[in-house]
Amino acid sequence: MNIGSTVVRFLSIATLFTICLLLCNANLSAPCKQNERQALLKFKHDLYDSFNKLSSWAGEGDCCNWTGVVCDNLTGHVRELHLGGDIYDVAFSGKINPSLLNLKHLIYLDLSNNDFRRMQIPSFLGSLKSLRYLNLSESLFIGLTPHQLGNLKSLQVLDLHDDPGIYAHLEVESLQWISGLSQLQHLDMSGANLSKASDWLRVTNTLPSFVENLDMSFCGLYHIPGGIANMTNLKFLHLQYNSINSTIPKWLYRLSHLQSLILSGNSFHGEISSSLGNLTSIVNLDLNSNQVAGNIPNSLGNLYKLTTLDMSENNLIESVREQSFWPFNRLA
Repeated sequence: MNIGSTVVRFLSIATLFTICLLLCNANLSAPCKQNERQALLKFKHDLYDSFNKLSSWAGEGDCCNWTGVVCDNLTGHVRELHLGGDIYDVAFSGKINPSLLNLKHLIYLDLSNNDFRRMQIPSFLGSLKSLRYLNLSESLFIGLTPHQLGNLKSLQVLDLHDDPGIYAHLEVESLQWISGLSQLQHLDMSGANLSKASDWLRVTNTLPSFVENLDMSFCGLYHIPGGIANMTNLKFLHLQYNSINSTIPKWLYRLSHLQSLILSGNSFHGEISSSLGNLTSIVNLDLNSNQVAGNIPNSLGNLYKLTTLDMSENNLIESVREQSFWPFNRLA
């Protein structure tokens, strides 16, 4: 037999075998676990699904194919639940069944934009130890935020924000539990009532260095930390519409990675430091509706990435050399 034809035949067979393996593996994803399937059915039973979004959650089918459910292809364990609504279409109301605790491998839970009014956030959610993402925002939870959420050591994203215009809010008497979230990157508690959380100044200094997004707007805060030592990678800091009565702290000017700084609707006073020019990554800067006075520093011209600037409703003197603002000719 010709060696060349043998090699060609061998390569052809190997190629066909590889294609077969790929096709077979594509269709051989592990089915969901029976106990996790039952847990999801119990969870559904306690929900009021007015739009019948969970119609696929029925029968003996593979729960990995159900709406909003994402499984691990190799193990069949439920890894993600995408059950958020949107601002025009509230998805679910009712109760959150503790059967979720049987989803031991769950890393992602989105229950945002639902209607859980008159309900507190269930403390048992703090036992979902594998969670990396938890979004309970805009779901009308009320009452105290459970400190058990601080047990979620793997959590990277925690979103509890709420509409500041609603009649009732989440309340927080202490933020000490946040210090347990050692992997946290994104924290949004805007709209929650933090006026009694007198320890927030101290606790924010315990947040890990890789926090990139911190939003505590509309929270009833009266003070701002004298320094946030660890959060050197902060990119988004939003503290608008609190009752903060302070000069703009010096540590803010050292956040070289900061892209968005919103301090509007407070009582910041004093002058803006020329160190403002150190914020060379800033894109959005909003100091609207404060009591800041004095001159706008010429160093503002160093902020070449700035696209949105609002310093209105202050006591600023706009005596700045025109050439210092040349990068902003493109701004409306």
